[in-house]
Amino acid sequence: MEVKLLACTGLAEGTPPVPGCTEADSVIIYAVSQCYQAKPQPGMIRNCFERGHHSVFEHVHFSFAVHGISRACLAQLTRHRLASYTVESQRYCDYTKKPAGFVWPDTIEGGTAKKYRALLEQAMTCYHELRAAGVPPEDARFVLPQATAVNLVFTMNARELFHCFDLRLDRHAQWEIRRLFARVLQLVRERAPLTFAAYADRKEEL
Repeated sequence: MEVKLLACTGLAEGTPPVPGCTEADSVIIYAVSQCYQAKPQPGMIRNCFERGHHSVFEHVHFSFAVHGISRACLAQLTRHRLASYTVESQRYCDYTKKPAGFVWPDTIEGGTAKKYRALLEQAMTCYHELRAAGVPPEDARFVLPQATAVNLVFTMNARELFHCFDLRLDRHAQWEIRRLFARVLQLVRERAPLTFAAYADRKEEL
């Protein structure tokens, strides 16, 4: 799995960041200052968490390029509807030209690993046979398993990311999506450190 930050909401040319703040944090602070007719201050972000004023965090969006998650993980990710997704299309991509990858869970090892590998190979063999027989990719894809790796771009605002972190970083969440959002959290902390530090501190208080 590979996760990269493609884009993050910033400030327009000529709009200076709040002193000591990143552009992403500054966007949120400027929004808060408009709400309360107050001078922009870094402490406004933490105050918003304390007051439960979370709508201001919807002004900052993050776009991520994700490579190599399973279709099983994708199904979980796209349940979060306050986001935008552009996903590799199994309808239009022909995996006889560029072979599909697969995700391999750590728990599958030893004798079960041989069976797992055989099943994946069988699925790809069947896919190739279907394509050779003239079956279009949109129908040949029906034999591809949940383990098939997929690439995508998705965009979420900071408030929706809080919600995703609450659910997907929990120890009860599936390992693959936990790994995905752990990496996402690392990336957004670099661009909006005040925002996600306040989020983390608030989580510890609850």
